[in-house]
Amino acid sequence: MSNSFNTRLEEARAAVPSIAAGQAASRHGRGALFVDPRPPEAIAKTTGRIPSALIVPLDRLEAGDIPTAISGHRGEVITACQAGPMGAIAAHALVKAGIARVAFLENGTQGWIDAGHPTER
Repeated sequence: MSNSFNTRLEEARAAVPSIAAGQAASRHGRGALFVDPRPPEAIAKTTGRIPSALIVPLDRLEAGDIPTAISGHRGEVITACQAGPMGAIAAHALVKAGIARVAFLENGTQGWIDAGHPTER
């Protein structure tokens, strides 16, 4: 990873659509797969994760090591970190790995909470 975080973030935001918490909640109810790219300890110390979200570290996604739970998912995949940037980069990594229907959650899990949706730890 020779590119800086900010460069990777700009590239991700240009390549992958973002969605608001309300849209994400609706898609969650229709079977979208949520992926949280943070380390488990960061999730536990901060916002928790969106219910049933897979925890797959960003470095794993950027290395192209995509779990079959993601690559085999037929619906939409939505990434969400705490505030949004890491989720955007994770979504871009999934797109580069050939996952077709990907978006990232604007304002991350904190935006999800602010919109009144639950999380789990």
